[in-house]
Amino acid sequence: MNLALRVVSGAALVAVIAAALWIGTAAVAVVVGAGALVGAWELRDLLGRMGPTPPAWLILPLSVWLGIRFVLPAADMATDWALAAAVVVGLLAGLLTRQSFAGWALAVGGAVYVGLCLGFWVAIYRWHVPDPNHLGLRLVALSLAGAVVGDTAAYFVGSAIGRHPFFHSISPRKSLEGAVAGAVASILVGAIAGPWLIGISIPLGIGLGALITVAAQGGDLVESAIKREAGVKDSGTLIPGHGGLLDRADSIVLLAPVVYCYLKLIAFP
Repeated sequence: MNLALRVVSGAALVAVIAAALWIGTAAVAVVVGAGALVGAWELRDLLGRMGPTPPAWLILPLSVWLGIRFVLPAADMATDWALAAAVVVGLLAGLLTRQSFAGWALAVGGAVYVGLCLGFWVAIYRWHVPDPNHLGLRLVALSLAGAVVGDTAAYFVGSAIGRHPFFHSISPRKSLEGAVAGAVASILVGAIAGPWLIGISIPLGIGLGALITVAAQGGDLVESAIKREAGVKDSGTLIPGHGGLLDRADSIVLLAPVVYCYLKLIAFP
């Protein structure tokens, strides 16, 4: 694998995300919406290799809508009616076009997995809007930093001293040593950067770091399990050296709702 190509394409992706965070809510919503669209397209292909292919007319728009819902007024109701429409319209249209029920279920489930989860990044970014201190931006930066630092530590430690398998049946290349190193790194990010960056206590920062490592590593394993069942190595070819968008963003898909709930219920109730 070309490490230089991975670094360049990864840096370009980071630059796009950083630019969107700096520009503001509209740019973040565009990036999240585009990510939801591409991610749903890749997931649709993966699911189609396992069984019925989810209808594109359902999984794609629903994923985008769920991804950008927090920029709209009455965001909670927006989620409700979008899912209700997917249920009613999807089932009736599937009946008329003789689509399988399994295809409908995969479309709705896939949109929830990709779109609903990614949409919480917009919610975190818009924390307490309007906010002259840009707390939302710092919340996103801390969460992403915890995931990236943990993933990087897991990769290098696992490559250097990894001996014991970690979920070998799902991802043979992952090691227990790498997973532990990733967990420690994410917890340290939360404990050190949490009080400094978002003003929470060290214990709350440790708790946030622990949840970040569970959600990030869990998200990675979930996507690996889907690819293994689909019989493919990568979810796509969009990002040179990395594969598809889901291959690069798998660790942050499940991360956003976990961080949002922690902030809402515990850190900033």
